[in-house]
Amino acid sequence: MSDHEIRAAVAAGACDAEGLAASCNAGTRCGGCRPVVDAILSETTVTIATAA
Repeated sequence: MSDHEIRAAVAAGACDAEGLAASCNAGTRCGGCRPVVDAILSETTVTIATAA
């Protein structure tokens, strides 16, 4: 699982860890990508909040 795949899933509409797990299986196996998932979701939330 790469950060590019995670970012693509977020861009396609996954807005939380459960959505990412459903769309691209991020964070569902070993959990090694979980910190990246959390960081990307935090970045996205800040970007959306700032834009509003």
